[in-house]
Amino acid sequence: MMNKTDKKIKMVKLGEVCEIIAGQSPPSTTYNNKAVGLPFYQGKADFGERNPIVRKWCSDPVKIAKNKDILISVRAPVGPTNIAVEKCCIGRGLSAIRCKNEIYMEYLLHFLRWFESRLESQGKGATFKAITQKDLKSIQIPLPPLAEQKRIAEILDLADEARRKRKKNLALYDDLIRSLFLKTFGDPVNNQYNFSRGTIRELINEVKYGTSKKADTSKGEYPVLRMGNITYDGNWNFSSLKYCDLEKEELDKYLVHNGDMLFNRTNSRELVGKTAVFREKNPMAYAGYLIRVRPNKYANIEFLSAHLNSKWAKQYLSAKCKSIVGMANINAQELQDIPILIPPLDLQNQFAKQVEEINQQKAREQALYDQHDNLFNALLQRAFKEML
Repeated sequence: MMNKTDKKIKMVKLGEVCEIIAGQSPPSTTYNNKAVGLPFYQGKADFGERNPIVRKWCSDPVKIAKNKDILISVRAPVGPTNIAVEKCCIGRGLSAIRCKNEIYMEYLLHFLRWFESRLESQGKGATFKAITQKDLKSIQIPLPPLAEQKRIAEILDLADEARRKRKKNLALYDDLIRSLFLKTFGDPVNNQYNFSRGTIRELINEVKYGTSKKADTSKGEYPVLRMGNITYDGNWNFSSLKYCDLEKEELDKYLVHNGDMLFNRTNSRELVGKTAVFREKNPMAYAGYLIRVRPNKYANIEFLSAHLNSKWAKQYLSAKCKSIVGMANINAQELQDIPILIPPLDLQNQFAKQVEEINQQKAREQALYDQHDNLFNALLQRAFKEML
């Protein structure tokens, strides 16, 4: 993407061309859902595709980001970015990056997204990964002339916009499934169809924790699904996988098969309880922070997953989870104690069939998105890899 006549690009540290503002969580008594104070972003869970989504406000903010600051997740997970669109409060899971005159914000955003996997590998911590302000400030940035930065950013913006339009289309299918769930089963709180009430325990055969084996980025027979592979909206992200080997006697314990459901039992409070049905043909291993769930004869797994991904269930899980050293947890017993409506199995199966039809349409849209995504990533690699 650079001209062949360009000389070696100057490298600078991020801290030399940007101001870095470390987030700090204000007292929980200042949080609210009534739009009092500034929008409050705590971490990756508040991120959208490009800009954060307001879920909470803070009446007495401690650390503040401004419009057009780059917000970067610095803990669990490390590396994802968004752009602030207004003055806002940031918690300790984020830092704000404020560009000085010599660096173009859109150019830096694209670089940080290209650099994300490398930054993630620098994270430290046994329970969850985090990076320090020193780590952030030390990131080496290629710094071509400002006009060239803008040219590169414009090319990448066009490709990214096409990709994001496809991704918005994909999100519509997720919205359709949520609407279908409410239409078929009603609000779990109101229970307007007068279904029986019970707990998840009554609808499942087994819950099993995953393997604690150390996984490797390149070695191992089986991919290992981890907490980051399940998305907040109940889908899968296989872009970052590690691998492990399992003994013959471990296969039944630690492999997830098509039709199983995985539940994320440990994460930050806003992410604990992420749930998805595994629909891949080839089995994968799953890590200890996940729980494998299999239904009994009274339940369809698609119904269980849709229930746990409902707005009501997410609020319930957030209220019930226990915080331990900065992380939240819902154990296997607490998962089974979650209240649930118990509609007739034939109605659950009808819902699952419609979900399957929607997912088939979604798969076709996914293929188109993948084409745009591959093009964007190829341009991203070309833009930055040749500078280093």
